Amino acid sequence: MAATILEAETGGAGEHPSAPLYARIKAILAGEIQAGLQAGRLRPGDFFTTEKILCQRFAVSAITAKRALDELEAVGQLTRHRGRGTHIAQPRISQELDGFYRFTTHVASQGLEPSWRNRRIAVETPAPEVAARLGLRRREKVVAIERLRLVNGEPFFLHTSYVPLALFPGLMEKDHARRSLYEIFANDYQRPPVSCRESYEPVLLHQQEAKLLGVRPRAAGMKLERLTLGGDGRAIEFSSGLLRGDRCRLTVELR
Repeated sequence: MAATILEAETGGAGEHPSAPLYARIKAILAGEIQAGLQAGRLRPGDFFTTEKILCQRFAVSAITAKRALDELEAVGQLTRHRGRGTHIAQPRISQELDGFYRFTTHVASQGLEPSWRNRRIAVETPAPEVAARLGLRRREKVVAIERLRLVNGEPFFLHTSYVPLALFPGLMEKDHARRSLYEIFANDYQRPPVSCRESYEPVLLHQQEAKLLGVRPRAAGMKLERLTLGGDGRAIEFSSGLLRGDRCRLTVELR
């Protein structure tokens, strides 16, 4: 019975008839999502379906329906929240690793709306590992700026920048609500960033981190660390943050 329904749904397209039922259902749904987005019938955040609806539509078990939805969630086409159902996922943010990455301009270039919320701005004594990365002497201070960056109003990137206070006196008083840190570096201090070194590490998000990023605890995340240098070769920023694993895609162009 299920095979007959699936054959009618696919019209001979999609996964091979010998593929598992969940894979064939996944192929059908993936095609419907793509077509709906292209035609404007679906938008990110729209309700899509439920396991119960899939069971009735394809005459399959709840386990098979769940597996198909799990697979679509894993590839970033759907999001699932207990009590709220299954929805069309927000697009993943492509982050290219072969050039200097600036969040605001890069997100905007993909047709998305970047924004941020300042969570903490303070002068403090840095942890030893932060001081070492910035090349600071003992008791030198930094300005710590913790921000939650958003894409289309949805949390995406939680990070903290540590900036040597001696290089940027008065940084606390700048307009951090409307100006990017690198803009302030370049225009107010004539210290534009010219190069950086980044490292990425897959992690599982702890409860507080997950709450701020709007995902469940132990969801996949990506830890990002960046050391930024100015034109004189001095370190002007060390930052550490967490990206939502379900919203980011890292790409590298090789020649």
